[in-house]
Amino acid sequence: MMRVTRDSSFDDVEELRKRFEEFRSQHRARTRLPEELWRAAAEVAERRGLNLVCRCLRLDANSLKKWMGKGVSGSKPTYSRKKRSTMTTPAAFVELLTPATAVAASCIIEVESQRGGKLRLELRGIATSEIAQLIHSFAGH
Repeated sequence: MMRVTRDSSFDDVEELRKRFEEFRSQHRARTRLPEELWRAAAEVAERRGLNLVCRCLRLDANSLKKWMGKGVSGSKPTYSRKKRSTMTTPAAFVELLTPATAVAASCIIEVESQRGGKLRLELRGIATSEIAQLIHSFAGH
């Protein structure tokens, strides 16, 4: 069992460690920790550091990271394989506005597919129907 020094500056970690030990002693192994303990651990980890808290509380660092930064909203962390670069919903339709001649003088288009592929086009003098067809092919629709 990891012991924290009796330095008064680590009383919060020691108190939380006792709460974790009490929970673990009253429940079977592999029982999920309650949200209250996860939130408290995340709060202390933001002040004291992830590694110290994980060692003292015997927690998995990746699991605790998911709880850090969640605030007091009480929401559970989301488990996703890949984090999106933006939190907005991907556009299902994009309208390209061009001059009446239907030929763009020049433009730059950046597209990211659902699989994470990126396409950057710098176009000069190309018809909008060709642009739409190119993007459609890239996106895999």
